[in-house]
Amino acid sequence: MIRIDCAGLAPETLAGCEQIRHACDCFIRHGYALLDHILPDAMVQALRHEFEKNYAHYLQEHERLESLRVSGRRFMVPVALSGGFANPLVYANPFVMAVVQAVLDADAILEAFGAIVSLSGSEAQRLHPDGPPLFNADISALLPAHALTFALPLIEMNEQHGTTAIVPGSHRWQQPQDDARAAMPVVPVGSGLLWDFRLHHSGTPNLSSQARPMIYATYARDWYRDPVNFRKSGQRRLVFGPGFLEHVPSRARALFPSAADDDATTDTNRNQT
Repeated sequence: MIRIDCAGLAPETLAGCEQIRHACDCFIRHGYALLDHILPDAMVQALRHEFEKNYAHYLQEHERLESLRVSGRRFMVPVALSGGFANPLVYANPFVMAVVQAVLDADAILEAFGAIVSLSGSEAQRLHPDGPPLFNADISALLPAHALTFALPLIEMNEQHGTTAIVPGSHRWQQPQDDARAAMPVVPVGSGLLWDFRLHHSGTPNLSSQARPMIYATYARDWYRDPVNFRKSGQRRLVFGPGFLEHVPSRARALFPSAADDDATTDTNRNQT
């Protein structure tokens, strides 16, 4: 797989740098971008400890009103934009945003934010895209990206803990290809993986004795809303911590054009059962 090393890159020079151009080219051609060294390891370790402390109720085999079972022992859960997760380096990471704004547009929004928790013993998922095709399959495969997923692992994604298997180029499929081979990237702490919403991918089994939380963010063109993954009334696409919106830096404000939307809420229902 193609990897882009972001170590030593200055955020203010990303728009024209070779690494970001390479990452965007990989995303457009192959449907993914694997960015190394986008966050300090210590910051991600702190996020992991915060998640384990504040979201321990999600580290068990139980689907709640606000969570969604996405396969055996694997759940999509809400994470509030508060504490360490309210740091702009997490939800508006400059390396990630450089790719997002290049392959979507400058007005791309943060459509959803949360975590995928793969518990010990989680099963392999079937290959799938994150959403249905736009209009019809033939047209959708020819269009530019309309949404993408960013995955930030809080524990290394590898053969033991499990990872996200991806099929490069599958965002351009007009028909399913049963003989396609998936790549299984190792994504260390501090690195991140982005993929086109149309790319076929799957979570691999967690063979370790600990849960594997992976923070995800969905970035999208401002007219798009994920029609599949928020089908339960208790789910929320975005959960804001107290005072979060008032502290969003100017460079990231375009991510939240509909902060008063019914699918956005303050951090008052985190411990629902």
